[in-house]
Amino acid sequence: MQPFELRSRALVLDQITADDIPAITEYCQDPIFERYLTVPWPYTTADAEHFATDFVPDGWSTGAELTWALRSEGRFLGVVGLRRPTGMIGFWLGAEHRGRGWMPRAVTTVVDWSFQSGFADPVRWECVAGNEASAIVAKKVGFTFTGTGTATTTARDGSHPESWHGELRSTDSRNPKPGWPV
Repeated sequence: MQPFELRSRALVLDQITADDIPAITEYCQDPIFERYLTVPWPYTTADAEHFATDFVPDGWSTGAELTWALRSEGRFLGVVGLRRPTGMIGFWLGAEHRGRGWMPRAVTTVVDWSFQSGFADPVRWECVAGNEASAIVAKKVGFTFTGTGTATTTARDGSHPESWHGELRSTDSRNPKPGWPV
């Protein structure tokens, strides 16, 4: 599959490039990433180079994981990705861009594309239990909280920590649902 662009109001989701490596490296120094994400730790420029020049292009070429850069006015803000065959969505933002509504818009855009294209339905979400920011995004987009359980995604130490889970089907209302831990 070839990378393609998605757009929403004031937001462009497009291909990650080598020009994004410095920002990826900087953003992935955030201690929140160490606690809640599966990225290598400590995160190095070599990790960002591998992500941008190997991992992301390989995911697109096989169709196994589509990963977009989030941009506003040309500035790199973060990443959203969608995996096949699980339909699992993942995302992160640089700290300075959080709390502005970027991620709910980006996730909605990717979910809408997934449903329209038949890529995945339902779209699934999980995060390490306690990652309230991720849960707030999923709730705002309209995911249903399906409970707490073992992570399907392997942590960097090989474990499967306790995680929050949710899903969104194409037939679901996009209104926030009750039952969320946040």
